[in-house]
Amino acid sequence: LKNYKSIFPIKSSEKLAGIVADLIGDGNLQGDPRWRIDFTSKDVKELRRFERQISSLFNVKCYIRKCNSNVLGKTYNISMNCSPISRILFLCGVPSGQKVLSPFKVPVWIISNKKYFKRFVQRLFSCEGHIMYEIGRSPRIRIEMWKAEKYFQEGIKFMNTLANYLRIYYSIQSTLMKKSAFNTRKDGIITRPIALNITGNSVLRFYKFIGFEGTKQDQ
Repeated sequence: LKNYKSIFPIKSSEKLAGIVADLIGDGNLQGDPRWRIDFTSKDVKELRRFERQISSLFNVKCYIRKCNSNVLGKTYNISMNCSPISRILFLCGVPSGQKVLSPFKVPVWIISNKKYFKRFVQRLFSCEGHIMYEIGRSPRIRIEMWKAEKYFQEGIKFMNTLANYLRIYYSIQSTLMKKSAFNTRKDGIITRPIALNITGNSVLRFYKFIGFEGTKQDQ
């Protein structure tokens, strides 16, 4: 670990909270036997933003490449092959492996600090949130997560934590939806969606106190 001694001690920060959210959202942390992280986006500028965040905290290089296997559209991936830093991020609360098959929580160090929680939610919603427009209805903000049935209750706890602290810190009201839809994967595992809806005046409070980064904020 001699080459990484300059990054210790690891200190909690808004920047670190944002990275944890990025990896829970559009990213992935691979554990044993080859620890690494990946972050995927259609926007190369978004990957560069992530790269700057990682580099400023850990002084390590990342690599961007086109995802040729994605049949749904053009996307890009940024990766970092560094076992010590990947392990650090795991200890900071980033789940390893397939998130749909992993139980995880909003880290305590994030929910106990209003600034850290704001950055975490801002990045998580920027990755996974949607602005919904329907004729005759006010705009809504929704974030959705799919979980295997085995970890469905853990997914509900995760969403409830988001809802509780959105209310505690910003008086943003939200509604949890446990949908009846399901999907059967090729390996036979059944997954189900959990959604969190922000409606009414709370949409305006979300924009005022948290907001999105990127194109969603401009819509």
